[in-house]
Amino acid sequence: MPQCPICKSEAEEIDLGLFDGAGFSCKRHGEFRVASSVFKESRARTRQQWENALVLAERRAALGTRPLITTYDF
Repeated sequence: MPQCPICKSEAEEIDLGLFDGAGFSCKRHGEFRVASSVFKESRARTRQQWENALVLAERRAALGTRPLITTYDF
């Protein structure tokens, strides 16, 4: 089962094949997407860094769309 990249809890993968990245549905963090470039970077990120990145992505997201975490959010 996929894991939420933020809290490492069980999550469902969504948006499969719709964009270059991965979408997640987490009970704690809701639905969001992560650009593939974030996963390609070899840097380890803390949970707090992920939490902050999600906040930035949520602020940037248009109403009714899933937030997209990119490398610029870290």
